[in-house]
Amino acid sequence: MIVLRSDLLAGFKNKLFEIDAKNVDNFDISLENNIIFCNFTSKIVKYGFGIYGYIINNVLFDCDRCLESFCKKNKIKTDLILINDPRMIIYGKYEIIYFSDQEDSIDLKNILLEILFVEIPLKKLCTSLCKGLCSKCGLILIIKFVLVLISFINT
Repeated sequence: MIVLRSDLLAGFKNKLFEIDAKNVDNFDISLENNIIFCNFTSKIVKYGFGIYGYIINNVLFDCDRCLESFCKKNKIKTDLILINDPRMIIYGKYEIIYFSDQEDSIDLKNILLEILFVEIPLKKLCTSLCKGLCSKCGLILIIKFVLVLISFINT
């Protein structure tokens, strides 16, 4: 996602970005349709620019219990500050990125991928009710339960 300085100076509001993420080096992430979707608003702030909005979390996971693939599609709030003076970098709730006055554009693709990567949960479950696989037959337990229930109803 390349953002031009001219766009930042003009500002934008609720702008939808679709970023091609087919070839993501050094990131072990699978994305639905290999696209990052995000919605951002920009404004001029002291010492640089602020970019605020969210990323749609379309990372594909494999459930730790039933091994089914799933995608949560929740929104990840993202606040980026592009700052032109490295001495003014403060630590807080923002992602601070150095953006020199001599640069005409900045590529935020890897930064957005890092944010998605940090949001990966330690325990990946398709639902909180997932019971996993049957240790005897290998069926997903919730499906096995439904099949048993259907056969019980039919008898």
